[in-house]
Amino acid sequence: MQRAACRGHCSRQRAVSPFFILNLFLLAILAGCAGNAPRRPTAPLPSDLQQLDRWSAHGRIAVSGPAGGGSGSFDWQQQATTAQVQIRGPVGIGSVHLQVDGDAEHPQLKLQTADGKTLESDAAWNELEARLGAPVPAGNLRFWMLGLAAPGEHEWREQDADGVTRLMQDGWQIDYQNYSTDPGLKVPMRIRASGGEARVRIVIDRWQLGQ
Repeated sequence: MQRAACRGHCSRQRAVSPFFILNLFLLAILAGCAGNAPRRPTAPLPSDLQQLDRWSAHGRIAVSGPAGGGSGSFDWQQQATTAQVQIRGPVGIGSVHLQVDGDAEHPQLKLQTADGKTLESDAAWNELEARLGAPVPAGNLRFWMLGLAAPGEHEWREQDADGVTRLMQDGWQIDYQNYSTDPGLKVPMRIRASGGEARVRIVIDRWQLGQ
């Protein structure tokens, strides 16, 4: 009986032997090193937003217009003069994917609807305007998102009592309600825009600048 008891006691000791504990310790170190692997370095950000040609923004959007209204989410990827914008959810313009190429004065628009329809050129412009209820200066949007005026005539109005800075351009009024410098440069976090019968509100949850 004593020998059997000893075997059981000794086997329990082997289950928590120093080698077993050492292995666990080494595994924990390796896991920590893997989790803290250095990120790939990115190019330094320019000092001026006008010079920033690669960025992305993710957040929420609410739209109201003649076709209705609602809210959803968006993902915006900007590389040089090409914007890829995915809008999801029951917003007033429906779930769409927008591709805008070219400069502010002569942009090329491609629109893909949730039902798989792809429209380009005038057909895309007409469809977007019909859904939103106002002419859309799509070539300006990448500037407005960064809190900049697009090339051409515009008017800035300084902050009012509520801290709102207003931009007037191409028949649209864009109110910048909040900014942040956390992404590395001063960028808008809350935007309210109106043009014709269209009303748009944008909240940016995350910016990535220079990538």
